[in-house]
Amino acid sequence: MAKSSALSTQLSLEESAWELFETGAYEEVSKLAEKNPKNVFLNHLRAVCEFETKTNTANNFPLEGKTVLTPLLGAYLHKAKGNAKEAAVLFHEYFKASSSLVSYSILTTGIKACEEVGAHKACADLIQRYKALWTDGYFSKLEFFSLYHLRKFEEALKVFKENSESLKEDRDVLAALGLCFVHIGKFEEACNILEKLPGAGEIPSFEDKVIEYSDRIKNISKYEARKKELSRNELLDLGYAYLFSESYKKAEEVFTSLVSLESR
Repeated sequence: MAKSSALSTQLSLEESAWELFETGAYEEVSKLAEKNPKNVFLNHLRAVCEFETKTNTANNFPLEGKTVLTPLLGAYLHKAKGNAKEAAVLFHEYFKASSSLVSYSILTTGIKACEEVGAHKACADLIQRYKALWTDGYFSKLEFFSLYHLRKFEEALKVFKENSESLKEDRDVLAALGLCFVHIGKFEEACNILEKLPGAGEIPSFEDKVIEYSDRIKNISKYEARKKELSRNELLDLGYAYLFSESYKKAEEVFTSLVSLESR
């Protein structure tokens, strides 16, 4: 009976600490851990608090033992040491488990860690966890690009449609959106989207654009000979020359390189 009562108190203490953590009361979590130095869960949660507040003093108190927070703590430790890829793997591992404890702060940290190393699958998975709890569209751009890089073009288009108000003026998003249409064979829609990029003119029809770009289409070989030296505008011309000469794969490569350049 005494053992059962002690266990109940222990669980209540951990639950109270987690509730404090969720509300951002990190100092209160630290106080609980200090009062209960042998509680492994509280020590781990206190360490997470330290990392979330950027103090990085988690090694100043015991971290041994194993709890549900162990993979999460490992992710923070790797992140603090500059091991970005290892951190992203552990954040992904932690949040993949349906039983994992989730809060806004740690989930957003995990998503950003995965974004930092271009872990597109991990980003997409963690954003799904985020969307199940919060519907603010905060990660809509990252979700769009994660799906694009995973070649899930129909899903990327759906994300754009759901978040068009916040994404429709973003040049990088529009460039990738046009390429999504190229991939699914909707070339006229692709042209209309790509023509919204800065520096592009109006487009009355695909056929008109073929005529307009005829000179650049004829000079594709000259562009290719100088490809490493081309300016952004020249790359844009080359991309359209490929597109309107129906060399869609090459057009995709050029527009993708432009997206990468703009996002640096």
